[in-house]
Amino acid sequence: MNELPDYQQAQLLLEKNEIFVTPSEAHGVISGLLACGLSIEAKEYLGLLSDVFNDGQSFSHDLKEFFAVIYKQVVESFNDEEFQFDLFLPSDDETLVDQANGLVSWVAGFMLGFGLKQKDYGKLSADVKEVISDFSEITRLDTMFDETEEDSQALHEVIEYVRVSALLCFAELGQEPASKSTKKTLH
Repeated sequence: MNELPDYQQAQLLLEKNEIFVTPSEAHGVISGLLACGLSIEAKEYLGLLSDVFNDGQSFSHDLKEFFAVIYKQVVESFNDEEFQFDLFLPSDDETLVDQANGLVSWVAGFMLGFGLKQKDYGKLSADVKEVISDFSEITRLDTMFDETEEDSQALHEVIEYVRVSALLCFAELGQEPASKSTKKTLH
């Protein structure tokens, strides 16, 4: 398994393993961990996920593979120069309510993952603090959307804001500053 399964398959896999979170939330938690500075090479994320989703119990092999695929995909997309990071949400074929609920659970997951590793909110930039504040508001979003073009557009604007905001957090906190390695001059 090297690419994300479709959303329904992911939901079935989680349910089969008695992990009662949405694929969106799982993707959000991993994204939040990475965006707040979890070392990219860290295997720590599986332990954190099992603590959060599975009472600290080890995951089955297929779940470990699934989370590894999400982790790898998020790492690659956060580091993509074209900013090809996407939220793992129900497809556009689903109702707007399902898509909105997926967005809310992704944001809640992101906040959880971010909060697990980011302990010093005082050191965050004003931009990142604003993102966290906005994300907190989004978790309370009324997801009762009508199936209108206007509501569809509004939801997609919020999704795009969340996507760009996650990239902003990662750009600021998720990577070791390049200045540490590039300023050393060789003599």
